[in-house]
Amino acid sequence: MKIAVEGCAHGELDKIYESILFLQEKEGIKVDLLLCCGDFQAVRNGNDLECMAVPPKYRKIESFYKYYSGEKVAPVLTIFIGGNHEASNHLWELPHGGWVAPNIYYLGYSGVVNFGGLRIAGLSGIYKSHDYRKGHYECPPYDGNTMRSAYHIRSFDVFKLKLLSQPMDIVMSHDWPQGVYHHGDVSKLYKYKGFLQPEIESNTLGSPPAMEILQTLQPSYWFSAHLHVKFPALIPHESETNGQAKFTKFLALDKCLPHRDFLQVIDTGPDKAPLKLCYDAEWLAILKLTNPLINTTSSFTVLPTTTEEIEHYKPNQEMAAKIESEFKGNLIIPENFVQTVEAFNPSQPKKRCKIMNSANPQTQCLCNTLGISNSFFPQESQSSQADASANPDEIDLGDDDDDEDNDETTGDEVMEKEIVCSSTLTTNQSNPDEIALDESILDEQNVQDKSPLSTPGDNTFGNTENTVLGSNTNTDVNSEPKPKVFKLCRRNQAIYTQDDEDD
Repeated sequence: MKIAVEGCAHGELDKIYESILFLQEKEGIKVDLLLCCGDFQAVRNGNDLECMAVPPKYRKIESFYKYYSGEKVAPVLTIFIGGNHEASNHLWELPHGGWVAPNIYYLGYSGVVNFGGLRIAGLSGIYKSHDYRKGHYECPPYDGNTMRSAYHIRSFDVFKLKLLSQPMDIVMSHDWPQGVYHHGDVSKLYKYKGFLQPEIESNTLGSPPAMEILQTLQPSYWFSAHLHVKFPALIPHESETNGQAKFTKFLALDKCLPHRDFLQVIDTGPDKAPLKLCYDAEWLAILKLTNPLINTTSSFTVLPTTTEEIEHYKPNQEMAAKIESEFKGNLIIPENFVQTVEAFNPSQPKKRCKIMNSANPQTQCLCNTLGISNSFFPQESQSSQADASANPDEIDLGDDDDDEDNDETTGDEVMEKEIVCSSTLTTNQSNPDEIALDESILDEQNVQDKSPLSTPGDNTFGNTENTVLGSNTNTDVNSEPKPKVFKLCRRNQAIYTQDDEDD
């Protein structure tokens, strides 16, 4: 099974899908799944754009709205997590995850799904210590503070992931697990991101909760983005049973820009498993058991601390079997996407659209099937939402009032430079951003990627047969090349400290 992994998408869906289609044609392969590691920017209209915590000059509608409206359909199943540049009001509708467009699935604040025999987990957002123990209290309309705190990860979502006991294949996080950089070629990382050196040497860069999850779940793969650089690493885990070490293969990728390593294809998973996106029974049981712990206030979330208390929230096989019976033995995720707001119309770019001030019908549908209360939206009428989910043609689109989001951007410390790039098809044979590990520490991996675009002898993230796409591609060879200006952003040196902005 071929899985494409994308770093920061930043709304460039057209470019990402064009790159995948180009790669498929060039290599004669078929990509079965695309994983996006945050900053996806599922912006449906102008209201969503105002709920994205970036300076106004970076607020661009990009291309997601075309997939939301049905003008285009994603050519490959796409699963993504949230980062720190998202339309928070949109993702707020789907705390447990759901379809944001046909063939594009969001994993929620945290989530686990199955695809083709692989278990895939994700944690949305980035770590900020001052918000970590709070509840998910933010809701539209946002102000300058809640627009940012909305994408800070919470202890509750980490707690749920750490309850998982069955083997995990893939985990995604937007920011890197703290300390993961010590297990790769850090000297090459300094070459391209030298300003990170003080934090790396003091081991303060990255997310401590993400590292806790990595050490607990010990997945086969862990993918991240956020720092806009490609970086592979191999994290060892000592087995409690036989003492032999197992490894998690870590890979961070760049953002979608020409001549950058933003996309990589790996070959993993069972050969003949049905390629269907399914709920994970153990995860559904965890959602049911932990639902009473949901906190939607700014006060600290009270979580179990003793071993006995924590075990109470860990599902056993009987619980998982009961969940499957509640879903009548069919865990395939229903394709129940429905538009809840009006999509952006290029012919009316300044038109104000209706805003959604309630749960997405998919959220209520999942809660109804699980037999749990919709605790993230306690103010909702359960019966009216259930009716709406049963009949997608009769969905309440919410309040007609205009959004009141604050455009405040003071404190964003962004150093930027403009680079003029061609938007025509380019292949980079010698990529200065590429960071490689010694082949000997990865040769046991089940990674069989083909690499027409990397240098001979390259052994980045596995062996010498990687597929690395480091440049945007445009499949329309008849179009006239036009210069395109890209903004390259370098974040300040203390992006994880409490008082600094997130990007």
